[in-house]
Amino acid sequence: MFERVFRSIVMMLAIGWMMAPRFLSAQITPELIEAAKKEGEVMFYGAITINSSKAIGDALEKKYGIKLKHWRGDATELINRSLAEARAGKPAFDVTLGNEVVMTALDERKLLGVFDPPAAKSYPKQFRDPDLRMTPWRVLPYGINYNNQLLKGDEAPKTFEELLLPKWKQKFALANPGIHVTTLQFVLSLEKLLGPQWLKVVEGWAKQEPRLGKGLSDLIQPLTTGEAPVAISYIKDKFQYPGPIDYVRMNKYLASVSFVAINRQAPHPNAAKLFTDFFLGAESQRIFGDLGEYVFHPEVDHKFKKDVKDDQIVVMRLPSNEELESWSRKFREIFR
Repeated sequence: MFERVFRSIVMMLAIGWMMAPRFLSAQITPELIEAAKKEGEVMFYGAITINSSKAIGDALEKKYGIKLKHWRGDATELINRSLAEARAGKPAFDVTLGNEVVMTALDERKLLGVFDPPAAKSYPKQFRDPDLRMTPWRVLPYGINYNNQLLKGDEAPKTFEELLLPKWKQKFALANPGIHVTTLQFVLSLEKLLGPQWLKVVEGWAKQEPRLGKGLSDLIQPLTTGEAPVAISYIKDKFQYPGPIDYVRMNKYLASVSFVAINRQAPHPNAAKLFTDFFLGAESQRIFGDLGEYVFHPEVDHKFKKDVKDDQIVVMRLPSNEELESWSRKFREIFR
């Protein structure tokens, strides 16, 4: 299923904005709202910052009296936790966020429910899932971040190949692609930018003895303290973490698409639908835009608009399960 969606994303990005079939949105009725209020809470899984989840949770509770419970984990942790709960027959999340890899893993196990949120009716149709089991809401560009107290903009590496220079040995950080699925997806997608030499570049990074993290959040502390003045990560870190972080302006940025979806067996099914629609509405998306997310809502600005344009975004490819397993083993060996 998702390979079909992903191919359509790539095609649409290549040929530009095109007309798409209309989606019939579900309705958020007074009856659904009342039922959601009786459920009283919604459990939300996703790798968003504590500040953003608190802001949205406060807004949700103020409007509907429903408490938001948030569990934060990276892509690998989210997949493992969700699948473990499903195997145990104890689904715990109501709503989840995830990129292509996460959502494919959950959708293949029939964990996601069908829902077409009214708030997303004006979102770009070329990113929509025709089966309505997930709704796209942002892109997540990867790039090169640097400590701008230690490095001036013209001193930071301008390309991924520059990290192979001797001066960057032990001076940059990245999440280990052998254990972090989004970074694995990123390195496998480097072929789109670097061509056939992509693997030699990644192998070269390993020889540079970079500081490795289990996830992207592990890179913030060494970056801001200067232990690793450069990091390969989401460029939104500039806006989402305190400290001297900036990102290198590049011609192209590999990016994953992030989706929101409800659990087919959500413990709080009405609150799940209400929160998902609220999450995708202008009020919530403005919170994310202000915090540095590259969001899709047509009424919301984001902080990248001045120097990152839509035509600079290159959507990461979606590896098969077999590729993820084989390459993760290979990269665990490379980055030992």
